[in-house]
Amino acid sequence: MRTTRVIDALRARTDASAVVACVCLLLVLAHGSETLLTAFTARAGLSVVPSALGVPFALPGLRATPLGATDWTWQLCENFAALLLIATAAARMRRHLRIRPEAGRARRLFAGWTALMAGTAVAGAWRGMVAARMVEAGLWGWLLLPLTGALFGALWGVALGWLTGVAALTRPGRCGQRSRRVARAGS
Repeated sequence: MRTTRVIDALRARTDASAVVACVCLLLVLAHGSETLLTAFTARAGLSVVPSALGVPFALPGLRATPLGATDWTWQLCENFAALLLIATAAARMRRHLRIRPEAGRARRLFAGWTALMAGTAVAGAWRGMVAARMVEAGLWGWLLLPLTGALFGALWGVALGWLTGVAALTRPGRCGQRSRRVARAGS
């Protein structure tokens, strides 16, 4: 009985930004799984073609140990990119809830979708900079790898953003602050 009260209290306090952050965490954990990664690349081989040019593949994977022949430096940078994705998506959704707490379902879906797009673009840019550093790229490499990382990251955000968009619809959007319209009307 007491446990259900605690769970109900937690549900009342969680807003859509926490739910979006949890979905992003699940996505980066799934992309960190060797089994899922191997199965996906075996069935969707064309998705790894940009990786041959140095563009980061898919979403960053959050994992405890390096994958394959990668070293700990690369793995720590991947984990940082995964945490950067989660933080950026949660901040984007939190901003939406702060500015438009009474937004409709379509706008909330789009905000959740673009939250993942923003997170994957920022994480892709970081991963592109890490790739440029690891291969000791020249000036064009330092310019193009982060740009293509952000572009392909945003494309992965477009493809998977519906997951965070649907998750954003599941929780109420009130975050305890007044909207701009209410603040302007009161002053």
